[in-house]
Amino acid sequence: MLITLFSHSVCTAVFTEVPHDMTAQRGQDVEMACSFRGAGTPSYSLEIQWWYIRNHLDWMDRQPWTTNEVAPEEEMPKDAAKISVVKVVGSNISHKLRLSRVKSSDEGTYECRVIDFSDHAGARHHRVRAYLQVVPESNVVNKREILHDQFVHSSNKTHHVSTFCVEYSPTAVWSL
Repeated sequence: MLITLFSHSVCTAVFTEVPHDMTAQRGQDVEMACSFRGAGTPSYSLEIQWWYIRNHLDWMDRQPWTTNEVAPEEEMPKDAAKISVVKVVGSNISHKLRLSRVKSSDEGTYECRVIDFSDHAGARHHRVRAYLQVVPESNVVNKREILHDQFVHSSNKTHHVSTFCVEYSPTAVWSL
């Protein structure tokens, strides 16, 4: 008796959670989340890096930075600083960047960069960016205004996060 099992899964690598632009009062705690699902089958290596790019974008002239496309490794600006690195063996990675008691020097662009080592041809780089604006407490008349502005701005911006996965169910071939 011969039993052959076929199980094949073809998935596209995607961000499953992305950080969003936000406004915070000086002294507040801020959290940005980033989650990614790789394209290959376990086990392989994924690395998530958080970068801080001071004044990368003007707050009033931002562009949507979400990309699930494979990005060539690019040189970071001189004022960029790597904040943290997390590595896993597997097909999913997630990391939350937490900033305690933000100050005006924390304002800028934060980039979540994922390096996917599932392809034997080389590493694939994926990235998403979000802008943090820090305002003095005296400039905030009402916390609701900040939340409203943040919601309106986020709803006017398109975040395209697609999820595409095709799974083939196991097939059994019996031969006597």
